[in-house]
Amino acid sequence: MEQTRNTNLPVIGMVQHGIQIQNPNGTKRAKELGHFIARIQDNYMQKFLQKFDELYTGKDYLEIKFVNDNPLTKKFVRYNQGGEVCHCLEGNSTGSQKTKDGWKPIKCDTDKCQYRQKNEKGKTVCNRIAWLKFFIPSISKDRIWLMKITGQTSINRIDAYINIQKAQGNSLDNRYILFLKQEEQTSKSTGQTFNNYVLDILKKEDFLLEQTTPKTSENTQELSTKNQQNVNNNVVNQELAVSTSNDNSTVTSVENMKPKETTTKKSTATTKKQTKNKTKNEEEKAPKEMKTEESKTESSDDKLKNCYALLNTFPETLVDNQGNKKEYLVGEFADMKDKISNIVIRPEDSAELAECDLGTFVRLDVSERKGRKFAMKLEYIEKTLKKVAA
Repeated sequence: MEQTRNTNLPVIGMVQHGIQIQNPNGTKRAKELGHFIARIQDNYMQKFLQKFDELYTGKDYLEIKFVNDNPLTKKFVRYNQGGEVCHCLEGNSTGSQKTKDGWKPIKCDTDKCQYRQKNEKGKTVCNRIAWLKFFIPSISKDRIWLMKITGQTSINRIDAYINIQKAQGNSLDNRYILFLKQEEQTSKSTGQTFNNYVLDILKKEDFLLEQTTPKTSENTQELSTKNQQNVNNNVVNQELAVSTSNDNSTVTSVENMKPKETTTKKSTATTKKQTKNKTKNEEEKAPKEMKTEESKTESSDDKLKNCYALLNTFPETLVDNQGNKKEYLVGEFADMKDKISNIVIRPEDSAELAECDLGTFVRLDVSERKGRKFAMKLEYIEKTLKKVAA
């Protein structure tokens, strides 16, 4: 663990998204996992590690809460074969150096320090790292996790996010989603391009909103085209299949798919009728359109009313009317207004839902009894399965 951190912090352990592996020549290198893993400080924290593995095995995101208003500590550190030998907090002119008599203060000058000068490969001996301190509320609200961050893009991104919140006068006392994403990066020294995992962060409600954002117009066009191809021309009342072109102006319906002659005749007849009753139609046009729009809005709201985004699942023991204890699967869901609820799942639906991850969308028929919500019916809209740990 970091030697310069506050040793009085009630730490559980470390969260990381990479491991060190040994090369055939004996040297070590970092290997990215693409998901988070945890390491505990001592065996007394074993139950917290087990809970972490239950909730986050193979996952590339964490729900966290900052410890305080300064959760990110940045410093420059130099190592040798014996470990850390020198460090200095970013922005400070005085650091600490390890000697045979212990740690001693030393002047730290970024421009003149020989260890911060880049070699021919563009690397330095003394490098900037950061430590992020946070709670994982679903595991513990009074014991802290630490994350060592060495990627400069990740450090800058987390640091900038925190500074923006402070500059806008926003409180950091919120729930956040810390997540990994792959980005293409180019080394300034060598010019080589890599696909690296970098950290990013969003407020929990913003992250959920991002997950529920509709697909791109390109995907919508592809899906709409498939629906159009599956239209049954013998069914008069079938739903319209909408296809969006590049200028968003083309709408294809069942009527458009009929022979041109029929459509033309129908259009001509309609035009004559509209001309004959022009005055009457103009008087009735506005209220009819308003009524149609209201119906569409009501229909849309009704469809969204029972839609939920899955956040998490966990087991819970409940007592039935006969006083018998039984374990059920409980799902933590967010509705389309970002209201979060814990909903008990029927045993016949539990196994399938337990395999699902964040990003799964369902339609639930929810019934409330004695202050608890129960899913009487579950229908999948979009399913995202959990990743398997490497």
